[in-house]
Amino acid sequence: MKKIQLLQKAGFIGLSVLLIFSSLALISSQNKLIRDDTSSGIKPGHGMVVMELFTSQGCSSCPPADALLAEYAAAHNEQIIPLSFHVDYWNRLGWADPFSNKIYSERQQWYSQHLPKGSVYTPQLIVNGKGEAVGNNRKTVSSLVQNELTNEKKETISVQDFTVEKNEIRFHYKAANTSKDEVLNIALVQKQATTNIKAGENKGVTITNHNIVRSFATQSINNEGTGSINIPAMFKASEYALVLYVQNKTDLSISTAAMKDLQ
Repeated sequence: MKKIQLLQKAGFIGLSVLLIFSSLALISSQNKLIRDDTSSGIKPGHGMVVMELFTSQGCSSCPPADALLAEYAAAHNEQIIPLSFHVDYWNRLGWADPFSNKIYSERQQWYSQHLPKGSVYTPQLIVNGKGEAVGNNRKTVSSLVQNELTNEKKETISVQDFTVEKNEIRFHYKAANTSKDEVLNIALVQKQATTNIKAGENKGVTITNHNIVRSFATQSINNEGTGSINIPAMFKASEYALVLYVQNKTDLSISTAAMKDLQ
């Protein structure tokens, strides 16, 4: 009997070790996806990727997607620009997301009218305006990002200069190879913010969001021009970045983008 118990114990230990190594292998594989996507030394096709995550602090499924987006943001790869759009339709369920805005919910609805699945959900990630995935599906997200990185972009845009005024940021940009079918999207992004959730599905959870879109506008685009974006309350330039990205009005594809720290 004692021998059988020892064998059972040995088998249990062996199984535990196997599970630990399997988990480590999975984590290593998942991290490799991010490294492959964000390595600053790899520029396949000189592609450009804008990741638009539609999320909410009131959604219990969203924190893993927020965390995945944070990994892309932390990589600081100039070819990949992750954006976090906080929708407002979760606010009625107990927690009013301080970063939510009706405009972002409307943008997600606009996408749903053009994308094949026609769905609106959180966390929903749109890649370059044409591919979508559940925001916490690491493998699918990585595949979409990699595909876009291999597509060479002929269009370019850059922020030439900017001024921070009392209620807005004014900027000067230059673009090349844009068309009349495209518009310029302007996003003022708070690079990081931590919130203690006191109600709703995530009650008691502390969430750190990254690249939070705090102000958004769209205007026509030229080869060279100016624009402006409103400043939110409690604004500190050191915590923000300006993002410009060019999008086709018909098929919603995003052709180029640029991100500029404000300090």
